[in-house]
Amino acid sequence: MLNLEIKGPIVPMLTPFDEYGNIDLETLEFFVDWLIDQKVSVIFPIGGSGERITLSFNEKKLIIKKVLERVNKRILVWPGTGGTSLKETLELSEYALSYDADAVVIVIPKELNPSEEELFFYFKEIDRCLRKPFLIYEPGGYEPYSITPKLFKKLLELQNFIGMKDSSNNMIKIVKNSMEIKDKDIHIIQGNEILYLSSLPLGIRAVIGGGCNIYPQLIMDIYNEFSNKNIDKARKLQWEVIRKWNILEKGWPLSGKIVLAMKGISFKPICRIKVQELTQEDFEILKNSF
Repeated sequence: MLNLEIKGPIVPMLTPFDEYGNIDLETLEFFVDWLIDQKVSVIFPIGGSGERITLSFNEKKLIIKKVLERVNKRILVWPGTGGTSLKETLELSEYALSYDADAVVIVIPKELNPSEEELFFYFKEIDRCLRKPFLIYEPGGYEPYSITPKLFKKLLELQNFIGMKDSSNNMIKIVKNSMEIKDKDIHIIQGNEILYLSSLPLGIRAVIGGGCNIYPQLIMDIYNEFSNKNIDKARKLQWEVIRKWNILEKGWPLSGKIVLAMKGISFKPICRIKVQELTQEDFEILKNSF
């Protein structure tokens, strides 16, 4: 099992597009360097915030290759490699691992309409074939394909399963799963930054949230204040995250690209997924809030 000391922000990288809708590789590489300078814990390209559902197989390979080459082992990289079939998932995972990814993140394949038993055998086959560390990604609203405590307990039998990003917002499930990993080298990662502070007492140390692209230091400060038992300070920082995310979530991920452009990273205001239209007032709020 790979021992990964992770804490604080794991960044589900926004994907930059040029004016023609193609991957903007220059901005992608600059963004990688900026995130490393922010001292984030892990870079996670090709997640939900990265508009993964709009990326072709070859575009995913291109992003994986460019991110891993640019990082050059300076920080952990966990590419999202889940596909719409086991074959596609294995092929993309093997590609990422061939470029020395530290682990891969595999989304629950809801397109296959799997039963709980089928989900287990899907990940068991991934474990058998890859023989490298992988995490499971449960986005929000994935019921009835959620990783239940019963299924999670079975997944712990897999040799290379190192954790799960849980964006279900189901804290009862998250608490139950956390009880199963005491003294194990397995990570549950909170997938909603609004719930980060609430998760820290459970032993959950890291969070994957869209806002980690924008204010990773604020996320890290929550972890540090909690670790130093400054709970009141940690609570106020968490409230600040909530306030900021409440602004960003309208039009996300476009809003995030606009804010990063204001920070000097040449993101263009272009998304492939359909986003809520932003008004001039929204632009002013973004400008005055970040």
